[in-house]
Amino acid sequence: MPAPGTPPQRLLLARQLIREKGLSRSDLTLLEDILREGAGDLDPLLGSAPQEAASVEESTAQASLRRNLGLFLAFLHQFSARRLGESRAAMALVMQHGLGRLGDQAEAAHRELMVELQQPEWVGQLLDLLASLRAMAPTPAEDAGALRTLWAAFLADHRDSFRQILAAIQASEGGSEAVARLNAQMKSLNRAIQGQGRLEEALARLAEQLESCIPKEIHARVEPLILLEHVISNLRLSLLRPLDRGIHWPAVEQVRGSLRWLWDNLGWTLPRMDAELLRDRMPTELRRLLGQIRQEDRAAFSVVARALASHISLLGLLESIEPAAGGNLRDRYAAVPTFFVVESELGRMSERAYDPERAALLDPDRPEAPRLRAYLRQAVLSLQQDQGTLRSLLQQALAGQDADQLAQTLDSLKALLVNHQKQLMGELVGIFSPDVQHRLFPESPSMMEEGERLRLRIQRLWEQVPPLHGQLLLHLELQDWPRLALGLSQTYRHLLAFRRSPEFPLMRRPDREEGERLIQDLGRLLESPEDVPQALRDGMDLLGELMRFLELFLLRINARVPLIRQDLEVAQEALRLVASLKQGPTGPERTRLSHKLIQTAKRLGVRDSQALTLLKRWVRAERSQREGSLPALEQLAAHLRQLALRLEAALG
Repeated sequence: MPAPGTPPQRLLLARQLIREKGLSRSDLTLLEDILREGAGDLDPLLGSAPQEAASVEESTAQASLRRNLGLFLAFLHQFSARRLGESRAAMALVMQHGLGRLGDQAEAAHRELMVELQQPEWVGQLLDLLASLRAMAPTPAEDAGALRTLWAAFLADHRDSFRQILAAIQASEGGSEAVARLNAQMKSLNRAIQGQGRLEEALARLAEQLESCIPKEIHARVEPLILLEHVISNLRLSLLRPLDRGIHWPAVEQVRGSLRWLWDNLGWTLPRMDAELLRDRMPTELRRLLGQIRQEDRAAFSVVARALASHISLLGLLESIEPAAGGNLRDRYAAVPTFFVVESELGRMSERAYDPERAALLDPDRPEAPRLRAYLRQAVLSLQQDQGTLRSLLQQALAGQDADQLAQTLDSLKALLVNHQKQLMGELVGIFSPDVQHRLFPESPSMMEEGERLRLRIQRLWEQVPPLHGQLLLHLELQDWPRLALGLSQTYRHLLAFRRSPEFPLMRRPDREEGERLIQDLGRLLESPEDVPQALRDGMDLLGELMRFLELFLLRINARVPLIRQDLEVAQEALRLVASLKQGPTGPERTRLSHKLIQTAKRLGVRDSQALTLLKRWVRAERSQREGSLPALEQLAAHLRQLALRLEAALG
């Protein structure tokens, strides 16, 4: 624990990195304040044991290994057997491929470190041989005869490596004694393989003697990577059998416990935020705006700083994910744990960075306070909706066990989440400065633009399916089963392309699940039916149901524009009436304006409950003729202005 009054180690490191970028003292203070305001929200994603490890500068490969191991462990910590569902078999692949990628990264970091330390070739061969020996460590459940055969083949394959290593050790200082011990142990191992000793003990002693031959100057730095390779290799072997029936929960617990023990012994940590990312995401205009907010309203600065820091942290995590479409099968499944971590981070952000209780700390006299409160509520709903979308689509893609569909789902989710994070950041900045919002977030499409993309995609699908449906009805009437089957297959391909499109996740969850169900049911009917004519008839009925679903969905989307325009006109009319009431009319004129405002603004309550709540609050204050009537009217006016701005943006 740091001493009282001492800045945390994370702040000290951030300060050092930021200072190296040549920022001014005021910029440095501002960025430190942002980190301090979000300190609770930006705790390390994964910490290590309390004991401190020796700080050694990381290589590029080791930094990548530490990051991916930390994300995999964070995924294991929040993963539970109750969340498996239909993706049980696919999660076994996720575990296996995730460990495989970690093993390859550990090997790359190991080799990079060997090159950096300029070690001879025989040292690398010795380390590789040692890792292989540990990876093939026998278990008591294995058949002894089969193990002896495997080990005989292994030693025969590595005969040349043993000779080169022994020759190099012989030439080093004190190498004669080491070579004599190794030769004696090799003879003991050969006798154990022939059944004249305990194989486990002979292998363990050989590994210990080989490890003692590693040069001392590199042993401390290379040993953690050797240990990591050894642990990961054995964990992958422990998952091989459970793969036959899907994920095996005791094996997952073993993986989690072993990797956590290794992480703690390495002394690694995975921060949610680093100074480089914070500096890049805080350009001059944004730093100037935040500095102004900090001077004028400290409570608002605290809310904005926490939210922006959390968004920057999550954006950094999302943008670090490699595109899945260009990766192989292992990379696609190995990327899934990171998306589960993103899902938990979305929930954490909605609960902590956008804590509703923090809205009570805002100064009600500030003009931005009502808009900021409304934004906080809207942001929580948006984050929770993205969390549900990510969870449901990920489960569907895993349950399908289709690597191509999984890749498309991962890329679509990444694009969707990155865009929504930028939207929330832009809207938050726009509350205080629309100009800064337009300069910093010009390419982030609005919700209306996303809805238009979805509408156009469904419109194209609608233009493709009905002509085919008319031909299919004719084939059904003539009982031309081959042509009907070919036409239904072509229609199903159009529907499948829509389901795999980037616009499909934009649908709200009930509509998305209904569309997914209809498309999957059609695919099951067309896949190896026993009674082909009956399956084709059922497929036509299902296609008709799907067309009705698409037609109703299109009607709902097309009807939204007139509703948005109507609400905008109502909000603008209510604003004009509020402005007239602020001029202080008395007597019958005030009564007339009040009744007209009530009749006008209550129409917004159908799609905006907050407007109705603020209207009722003002009516109560007006009827009681208290001094709180004017502040309540100001709050209603501020909400109406924010609503009008959002509706105007939605109309483009």
